[in-house]
Amino acid sequence: HGTTAWLTTPEAVVLRAYLDAFNRHEPDAVAALLSPGVKWYSLDADKLVTDGDGREALRTWLTGYFKSLPDVRSDFVAIEQTGAFLSVRERASWSAKDGARLSQQSHAVYEIRDGLIVRVWYFPSVRDPAAAAR
Repeated sequence: HGTTAWLTTPEAVVLRAYLDAFNRHEPDAVAALLSPGVKWYSLDADKLVTDGDGREALRTWLTGYFKSLPDVRSDFVAIEQTGAFLSVRERASWSAKDGARLSQQSHAVYEIRDGLIVRVWYFPSVRDPAAAAR
């Protein structure tokens, strides 16, 4: 997997900054890395759903998301890059109401141009077995 590219390309630097801001739960810092017209998509079988449309909408959504999951964090398990497109396998983890640690993985593709995330496509997530969550 492209760990070297992760460390060096301008696009990978933007993606790392995005992940760090997300894990600090700072909607403003995340939004600063999004293009004003950013589009966030989810793929579900034959459907493509727009989850987020525009920087301000995503900033507002993230504010609520971080409140509802106060210890959510995300890590990129694997990453590959082709031009402006960075494909990641992401693991998100959080605590359930009963305190159990849960996690799930999904694939996503980030399109990064001129230092900003312009489009993101998320594939369906798969829940990790309970023992895998850290």
